[in-house]
Amino acid sequence: MKNPFRRDGSPNDDSPVDEQTDAPEQPNQGRTLEPAPEVLAELDALNEACRAAPDDIDAQIRLWRAVAALDRWVFINRGPEDNPRPYALAAQPGNLVGIYSSGTRAQEAAYANGLVPPDATVSLLAVPMPAAIDWVRSFGEHGVVGVTIDYPRLGAWCPLQNLAGLRPTSDQG
Repeated sequence: MKNPFRRDGSPNDDSPVDEQTDAPEQPNQGRTLEPAPEVLAELDALNEACRAAPDDIDAQIRLWRAVAALDRWVFINRGPEDNPRPYALAAQPGNLVGIYSSGTRAQEAAYANGLVPPDATVSLLAVPMPAAIDWVRSFGEHGVVGVTIDYPRLGAWCPLQNLAGLRPTSDQG
């Protein structure tokens, strides 16, 4: 499946897959996929609240609402350019797609999880919200049961069926 979107959120109309790499010759690399530092700090704090009280469903809902409020989700691409597929990991509940809040966190995860050698380029995909939710949910047909955010840094997970409730019901203000 070709990435249906460019980094700016516009449709990808038969042009090459919109990828972000970490090659040093790309001076703006990573910056276009970075939310404000306050957004990342909020995600970290919400994740810590979930870890401190793992049975607190309200804390989990707050975390996942913040994740769904991101402008885009970043994915580590594990497929070829003409057939991108997001990194997924095998976990106790089943296969989880790794979603990342920033390009930097996705790159760090790719290196930390041994997905690429330390000197290799990391291929990233950025899908704007709310289309990212729909794209991830489509992987349910292929045995994916959920998503995890910023693994291994955060690692909270959410079942695929719960993502539907995070998708905005209307784009009207």
